[in-house]
Amino acid sequence: MKFLFTTIFLLAIMFNGLNAQNHKTLKVLFLGNSYTYVNNLPQLIKDIALANGDTLVFDSNCPGGHTFQNHFENVTSLSKINAEAWDCVVLQPQSQEPSFSPGQVVAQTLPYAIKLDSAIKHNNACTETVFYETWGRKNGDADNCGSYPPICTYIGMQNRLRASYKLFADTTHAVMAPAGEAWRKSIAQNPTLELYQSDQSHPSLEGSYLTACVFYETLFHKSVLSNTYTAGISSINANFLKQIAHNVVNDSIAIWNLGKYNAYAPFIKTYLSGADFQFHSFSPLLNNQWYFGDGGTSNLVNPIHTFAVNQTFTVSHVVTSTCGKDSSTLFFDTFLSGLHSIDSKVTFTVYPNPTQTVLHTNTNSFYKIYDVLGNLCLEGNKSNSINIESLKSGVYFIELSSLDATKKIRFVKE
Repeated sequence: MKFLFTTIFLLAIMFNGLNAQNHKTLKVLFLGNSYTYVNNLPQLIKDIALANGDTLVFDSNCPGGHTFQNHFENVTSLSKINAEAWDCVVLQPQSQEPSFSPGQVVAQTLPYAIKLDSAIKHNNACTETVFYETWGRKNGDADNCGSYPPICTYIGMQNRLRASYKLFADTTHAVMAPAGEAWRKSIAQNPTLELYQSDQSHPSLEGSYLTACVFYETLFHKSVLSNTYTAGISSINANFLKQIAHNVVNDSIAIWNLGKYNAYAPFIKTYLSGADFQFHSFSPLLNNQWYFGDGGTSNLVNPIHTFAVNQTFTVSHVVTSTCGKDSSTLFFDTFLSGLHSIDSKVTFTVYPNPTQTVLHTNTNSFYKIYDVLGNLCLEGNKSNSINIESLKSGVYFIELSSLDATKKIRFVKE
């Protein structure tokens, strides 16, 4: 009876979790300016969500050039905050102000980020504040370069924006949507794909589409990679931008505070040694419950579990906060992941790391390459040199297997 109850309970978690993930409805308020209303960013996010079977209900107030202080003193903005029990409120200040000197940002911008977040939480304690990290101007900020030289270049301006938005998010226990970081990566990898309008500031349709993809993954906690909505841009560019957004959001979940303060159940696993695996939650401050599929459970944040037999297991993770619950499941085969490597003395290494085209190993091994979400990307028979040109840039794990050992090693594809 105990086994039957456990099985039914796990199936219920899986069923409810999958349904919750397949069809999500979010109510989101956008408070920003032209970087939000150009190309109707909220509508782009809604269209991407719709293509994945999700629903975005949104409202917005985006007067041109508005700062955080302007929004806090804007009757319409405050009225809209209080109009609904929003799931999320997205805050975007005037595009230059977070790039100014740290002292100026702390004195003039951070206080109003705190005040807006307080107004949001006063209306509904469970609303998640999301800070919309924008991008540096194409050739830096010519208007303010003389008084603050670090922002004379795109990179210098982008570095200051990232630091300031991280400050806003950490100070208010909020989330950071890393649109600016996605722009940085897109520009580095494909500088001919124009993300800017002719003013070298506002987004082209491609720039807004990339930003919308970042927001879809940030808000809905779901992958954009298989999404069919392209907003009218070419499929080649759309696929490239979706991959960039996916990599940036998922490679640094902890930095963006995804799941740190609100329930977020997706997780990753790491092979340790022998029959031991460690499971990693992105919600360290919340209640975590794990079901390992073999009768074992844990309420630790990052538990280590030993699997006794070789078979496919279903690991379920449930995160609960005072504002809700999220669940996620992962199916994996312990034999292919290294259960047979108990007491192994084999040492595996890979090089170079990071790499762009070929990954070399020190042993002639079977291999499997997974992305950070556990999706299998490449696999092959014994080889000392593995061509990874087909992989998009990002963080991966290569699983090397010999007759008596298996090891998973993290590497970066540039």
